[in-house]
This record gives sequence, structure tokens and C-alpha cells, in this order.
Amino acid sequence: MKRHVRHILGLSAFAAACMATGMGLSYGWQVRAQDEKPVTVDAKGLDRMPPIAEVAEKLNPTVVAITNTSYVRPRQGMDPFGGGNGFFDFFFGPGGPTHPQVPRGGAEQREISGGSGVIISPDGEILTNYHVVANAGDTSNNLEVKTADGRTFTGTVLGKDKDLDIALVKIKADHLPFAKLGDSDSVKIGEWVVAIGNPLGLEHTVTQGIISAKGRRLDTGISSFLQTDAAINRGNSGGPLLNLRGEVVGINTAINPAGQNIGFAVPISSVNRILPDLRAGKPVSRGYLGVLPQELDSVFQQALGVKQGVLVGSVEPGQAADKAGIQHQDVITTVDGKAVNSPDDLVSAIAGRRAGDTVKLGIIRNGKPMTFSVVLGDRKAIEQAQNGDSGRESEGGAGHENGASSFDLNKAYGFSVGALDPANRHQYGVAENRKGVVVISVDPRSPAADRNLQSGLIITEANGQAIHSVADLAAVARKAGGKPLLLYVEAPQGSVRLTLAIPAR
Repeated sequence: MKRHVRHILGLSAFAAACMATGMGLSYGWQVRAQDEKPVTVDAKGLDRMPPIAEVAEKLNPTVVAITNTSYVRPRQGMDPFGGGNGFFDFFFGPGGPTHPQVPRGGAEQREISGGSGVIISPDGEILTNYHVVANAGDTSNNLEVKTADGRTFTGTVLGKDKDLDIALVKIKADHLPFAKLGDSDSVKIGEWVVAIGNPLGLEHTVTQGIISAKGRRLDTGISSFLQTDAAINRGNSGGPLLNLRGEVVGINTAINPAGQNIGFAVPISSVNRILPDLRAGKPVSRGYLGVLPQELDSVFQQALGVKQGVLVGSVEPGQAADKAGIQHQDVITTVDGKAVNSPDDLVSAIAGRRAGDTVKLGIIRNGKPMTFSVVLGDRKAIEQAQNGDSGRESEGGAGHENGASSFDLNKAYGFSVGALDPANRHQYGVAENRKGVVVISVDPRSPAADRNLQSGLIITEANGQAIHSVADLAAVARKAGGKPLLLYVEAPQGSVRLTLAIPAR
């Protein structure tokens, strides 16, 4: 009997142990299942359509049609059918410019182009694109503005900014319906938007879509643009891009004609910054830092030990950054306390300030955080910087080696260099004021080729050390011990300078 009881108790204990183990495993699976959930959205209001009809009804009266009549004399050699920037040419509607069928250099001809605009004040201030009114005369007697109620007015250009492709037009009227300017910085990707304009001569056409992306860079290089899939066509140019509160978040500016429903709008926050200048009829003041910003990619991050920011590839001598003590290979992490994560972020942040403004830049140099106060210059200095050569020279003389070195740069990094002797200067067209070593070959299968190192470039610094000879560079590369080389390079002629990070093979 006792033996039978012991047998029953043993089986019970074994069963209990199995149950406990099973419960433990089940608990682990349950916890894992709870931790690994698919991404979902707790969407609300799915039974309601966005109020597009209400936005269209209320904001349509704020949108105008603009016709620009100008008189041109075809220049010798000028294509009578026009041509130029594919983004902006596409917008000269309705119907595009009417190009005269006359021989080049013929008599003066009338040219008509048009677009849209949005009223932003009850006394007739209208925002549109620069390219819609670009050919308007000083008196602007050739600008005709047609409002939604069918009235026509003569428009006067108060101010315009070619870089941002924005203009402010004024008509003599009172008590007009006008749109409110919103906040484009706060719009979200995927947010509903409405475009209103006069595409292809079809007045007050309403299209809807979403914000497809933010921070898109086009040819102007000044501001990042909003991308939308709301249908935009020739003639929409200058019309408003509206959120569902009826606020203007952008001015429709360009499309990519190679795609479908890929449109771009100037963010209204960028427009707000220049409105005072436009109203005053003054040239737009735009800050200039004077650096070449470069993406802080994974190789630069490894080389510099910095994970976030924008690399200063080079510094323009005598410009704002140089005067403040900014150096190439610094990493800019913040502008006035706001993080910058890409060259576009930095360009937009600086271009949004006025010349003479002081900005505080957060910098990391050699692993140490620093702060610099920079008084911004005027962006007009860009043209001067691009057209001139500062003649910067490294201290010390160039060596005369022919590339002989105990360290094999090509084997380690995929490129070879030579001294700046007369033969190499002649072969690569190197200016006499250049000092350093010249890149004479780059293995096309190497990381150096991937990083756009090219023959003929002049290496003046490596890992922060001045390079005067082939031996100098070999010593730095040997000391790097297989880590990336940070090279400061110059073009053989001109003022182009930048920083390249070359990983080891």
C-alpha cells in the first residue's frame, strides 16, 4: 500500500514539474509575442472624408490668375522656342509663352505668360512666383490680375526674390478675401493638402493630395521644398498649397515633368522670413556662412568619432566662418541650439537669417564640443568667392620625391601620389601657388574611387597634418594604422577645396 502511494505521489510530482515547465515556456512565448507587435495606427475619423470641399469653397476667392505681357526682341542665336530649366519652364502657363515665329534678331514681339497667385491681405497683396512676373517692367503696367469674381486689375511688383522664386504683387483694391499664412515647419509627411490654381488656362482648378516629402532640394540651392502629389500643371505656378484648415503652407513652384504628380512648393515659413524685404521693395538680405557643408556619412563618423552633424569640408578665406575661427574638418551640430543633421539643414538655417545676424554654432573639433558666435556675411559674396582664387598656400615647401616610399599607399588605400615637381605641375595643370602632393592614380576598384578621389587633386593636409611631400603623406598613412584618412584636397586651379574621408582597403 505504501509503495502504491509513493508511486502515485511520484507521478503527481512529475506532472506538476512538467506543468510548471510548460507554463514557464508559455509565459516566455507570451512575453515575446507581446513585445513583438506589428506597427499599427489608432486611426480616428475613418468614417469622415477630409473637408476638401469646404477648403475649396472658402479659399477659392483668394486665388487669382496673373497674366504677364512683355515685349522682347529675339537675340541673335536665341532659340525662338525658348528652353532652359525643365522644372520652371514647364510652369509658364496658361499654354506657356507664345513664342513668335520670326527670324532671330527680328522685330520686337509680344510674349504672354501667366500663372496663379494668392491674396494675403485685404488691400491686395498677392504672393506668386518670381518666374511668373520675371519679365514685368518697372511700372508693371503689363501685369493683369484677375480675381475670382471676374474683376481685373493692373498689378505692381513690390518685391521679388529670384533665389526663392517668390514675388509680391500689389493691386489697388479694398476688402478683398485673403488667405492666412500657416506654418510649413509643422506640416507632417502624409498630411492632406489642397492646391488651387489656373492650370492650362482652366481657372480655379482644385486638386488634392498629401505632403509626399519635406526638405527636397531643387536647383536654387537656397531653400528646401515641400513635395506633394496634388496634381499640379502648367499655370498652377504661384498658387497656394493649403492645409485642411485653409492655411497657406506653400507656394506651388515646380514639377518634375519626367514623373507623375511630383510637385514642389516653396515652404511658407521661408516666404515669411523675406516678406518684410519684399514689402519694402528692398533686395532680400540672406545670410552667408562661407563653408562647404558635407554629409557626415559613416566613414566620416568613424574617422572623427562624431555621430551627428554636418562636416565643414572647407572654409572660404575672409568670409564669416573664417573670421569666427571655424576650421575645415569641424563638425557643426547645432545652429542657435537647433540640431542640424544634413547639409540641407545647415543651408536652410543660414539662408533663413539676414546678413549681419549673429548665430551661435555648436561645433565638435577633435572630439571636444565648442560654441562659436558668427556674424553672417551677405550671400552675394558667393559669386565673388566662386569667381576668384584666394591663393591659399600651405606653409613650407613641396618635396621633390617621385613617389618612392616604403609605405604602399595604393595597397593600403587605393591611390598613389607624386611630388609637385615641374613635370607633374605641367601634366595636371597645377597652379604655381599650390603646395602639397598630387594624386597621380586611383584604383577604380578601391574605396578611394568610391569616395571620388581623382587624379590631379592636390592633397594639402592628411589627418590634420600639413602635407609638403610624399614622405609626409606616407608617414601619416602609416600612423593611421588602417583607419580612414581625412584628406583636405584642392583642385589644380581655382578655389574649390573639400574634405574626403578615404577608408582603408
